[in-house]
Amino acid sequence: MIDPPQILFSSHCTSTESQLNCSCETLGNPSPNIQWYLNGLTVNHSKCEIFSETLNRTILRSFFTLNQPHKKNHLTLICRTVNSLGSASQQFCVSSQQVSTEHQLLYPAIISTLGVLLLALLLCVFFIR
Repeated sequence: MIDPPQILFSSHCTSTESQLNCSCETLGNPSPNIQWYLNGLTVNHSKCEIFSETLNRTILRSFFTLNQPHKKNHLTLICRTVNSLGSASQQFCVSSQQVSTEHQLLYPAIISTLGVLLLALLLCVFFIR
């Protein structure tokens, strides 16, 4: 089966005061390539470390490490994956205070929904008695 590339939800970034670490996992057949962009420019390997590994014929994982990210107020990092059938991108917005991705924006909504469901369950138990 042939598939255009897609970026998996396991892709993420973590940040400390001294280092920014991101991973990007992509699935596609034929096997995709990954390119990193920092603030709109193709990443220069002399300023950061990039390591990629093939997990199987269709999954590729790439790791991006930038030392001393706190020297910049805001960074935009993009993982772009390409094969002969298409491309996909994941943007990571990194500030000196926090790391966020589009996927992490769902967490507050999930927590709120679970809270409402728990409250509804407690009310049902209370009124059934």
